[in-house]
Amino acid sequence: MKAGPTASPSERGAALLAVLAMVVLLAGFATAGLSRLKAAGDRISSAQAQAEAQLLASTGVTMAVSIISRLKAQSRNNLAVIQEPLTFDLPGGKVTARFRDGGNCFNLNSLARPPATTSTGVTPAAARPQDFARLLTASGIPLMEATSISRATANRLAQTGQLWADPTEWAAIPGVTAQHWALAGPLLCALPSRETAALNINSLTPDKAPLLAAMGLGADEARRAIAARPAAGWSSASDFMGSSGSRTEEAGGAAEQLGTSTRWMTLAIEVETAKIRIARDLLIDTLEQPAAVVSSRWRAVEEAS
Repeated sequence: MKAGPTASPSERGAALLAVLAMVVLLAGFATAGLSRLKAAGDRISSAQAQAEAQLLASTGVTMAVSIISRLKAQSRNNLAVIQEPLTFDLPGGKVTARFRDGGNCFNLNSLARPPATTSTGVTPAAARPQDFARLLTASGIPLMEATSISRATANRLAQTGQLWADPTEWAAIPGVTAQHWALAGPLLCALPSRETAALNINSLTPDKAPLLAAMGLGADEARRAIAARPAAGWSSASDFMGSSGSRTEEAGGAAEQLGTSTRWMTLAIEVETAKIRIARDLLIDTLEQPAAVVSSRWRAVEEAS
């Protein structure tokens, strides 16, 4: 019986190459699939770590806010009490909480007039452009620029009728430069209220003296008074006014905008777990009982608190 035809060496070589090409192709598909599977697994793991860290942050916020009233009461005679960081060792990670005075600032929204009503008509804003101009001048901005910018700021708030959510919105006002922001920006805030922020004379620092200038006090006198603050703090705004060398009637009612405690507090939360670090900044209204969180944002841990 004769044997059937056999493939030539060239045909066998071509078949082997085809098989090898198929193996390589399948290996590529397998590698790509494994890579996608690993990437999906990493995303799930990262999302899970993020969610766990955010849950820890929320727990830290609840714990910190629950004791804020007690800390405020203790800090009347010892500011360090509320400035000391709080550390909570929780299952899964560590939470650090830091309170700061959030009301020692010029509330830009105080330049916004409340909506007019048929019964009362137009109500003036809580702060006047000239008040803001005094602050800008005291912070180092030339008088003519300060006057122009303060009017433009009040006009913008009047035109939009909206409260600003962040003080950086001021940087968009015509005439405001990076240098202006560097000088006055640290003194500004955008609280969720059209009221002027009542300054806590027991937590004011000398660099905040321009805030007192906005009220009509002399900046130099205010700096000296802040530097001479008693170790236990002032017991009243009148005591501070006496230390500044100004009389209440001469300061245009500035004492009414001063206090020995703070309504607005900022809270910086940092969470560290074995896999991730995250941070959250909050604004707390301590006038509410219990204290209420009115704004919150997540930030990179590398940013300053």
